[in-house]
Amino acid sequence: MTPMKNISKRFAGLAIDFRNNPFFRARLKLTAVYSAGVLALLVVFSLAIYSFFAKNITSNLEYDGQDQEESQNIELQVIQRAKDQLLAVLLTVDGLVIFLVAGMSYSLAGKTLRPIEASYKKQKKFMADAAHELRTPLAVMKTGAEALLMGRASEKEYEKFTRDFLEEINSLSALVNDLLFLVRGDSLKKIEFEKIDIGLIAKKQVELMRKYAKNKQVNLENEVNESFYIQGNKSDVKRLLANLIKNAIDYNRPDGKAVVSLSVEKNQVALKIADSGTGIAEKDLSHVFDRFYKVDAARTKTAGGSGLGLAIVKEIVNSHGGKIGIKSELGKGTEITIFFPSVFS
Repeated sequence: MTPMKNISKRFAGLAIDFRNNPFFRARLKLTAVYSAGVLALLVVFSLAIYSFFAKNITSNLEYDGQDQEESQNIELQVIQRAKDQLLAVLLTVDGLVIFLVAGMSYSLAGKTLRPIEASYKKQKKFMADAAHELRTPLAVMKTGAEALLMGRASEKEYEKFTRDFLEEINSLSALVNDLLFLVRGDSLKKIEFEKIDIGLIAKKQVELMRKYAKNKQVNLENEVNESFYIQGNKSDVKRLLANLIKNAIDYNRPDGKAVVSLSVEKNQVALKIADSGTGIAEKDLSHVFDRFYKVDAARTKTAGGSGLGLAIVKEIVNSHGGKIGIKSELGKGTEITIFFPSVFS
């Protein structure tokens, strides 16, 4: 490809970005504003320097003994030459400064807009993923409703459609609740904290999930034998435990095991949920806390879920000033550890 074609392709790409990318346009506008401000200062500064030195050049010239007219001509030529040289130097310096400032302004504008653009893209992806998740249950309900309107369904089919409707409504309700929770986190709404016994909450959540675990043929074990106090939001901590325990059950194997434990490590409360399930591939570990991320489509379809469970867990951990870590091995299981920063006796 010739240099001219490369240049043409580059300019075509810039034109497309300018037309389709609002952040690129904003970046160019910011660059123009920064550069215009510096240019205005340079013009004022250069005019001041030019006037000062031009005046000094004129006042310092002396006649060299020639007649008056010839001396004046020489003086004018010298003054004009000096002014031209001074103007050339000032224009060169100003041009270099503007070039450097434009480059720095473009870079600075990019850094200024980068977090805003990242937030915009994240929000856009979030909305697209939410719409995709909502589309599936709505499609199922639409198909069922159309079949019922045809009036040819038997009593058993009516019963089946009703069950399907209820299942999809429950799925939609859970998804909407998850979305509202994440929106609350994004809005930086103040969360009420109090001294809570996470040990007691963990015991209750394990008991609540025992029947669910039994139906999934998973042995749910509780290794929490004492109280552990943290500063937190009781409702959020319940939700965190429910999500983690449910995941440990859903992505387990028949006759598998899920264990909930609490301990104190380095003056922090360490909550661990371990399972002997299918495990997660190493390439997926860095993404499991992303919103709507699903490790395995086939596995997720079997277990259900929208890919928001661990994202909500991460949101709760962050709001409590904690840290979360995950270890997993395919075919052997997963262990999630959460550290809460404060311990109260």
